[in-house]
Amino acid sequence: MPIFIAVHKWKPQDEIAILKELLAGFTAIQAGKLKDVKLCFTYSLAQGAYCVWEALNKEALEKAFDQYCPTLKKHTEFVPVIQMYPPTMEYIVGLWQEWIKAASK
Repeated sequence: MPIFIAVHKWKPQDEIAILKELLAGFTAIQAGKLKDVKLCFTYSLAQGAYCVWEALNKEALEKAFDQYCPTLKKHTEFVPVIQMYPPTMEYIVGLWQEWIKAASK
């Protein structure tokens, strides 16, 4: 599945509303209600977080946030990324394809 980093930054006055939404979202994750997305890692900071997600696509991730964390979504940027280390099979295959293209010129 594609990987996304969700960059969350919110204002102190939104803290309680976002914490309530996070509780609902994490409860849904624990209950297995999110089928098209998987939370891999979360790194928290004051009024923000960086979260790594696997999702079928960006739309599936946005739909999950619409359902469980609509306030947080307003303060979020979803950035598609490629895992380089440790290397995934997709990364290695893509790298080999680029090498072949370059060598064929």
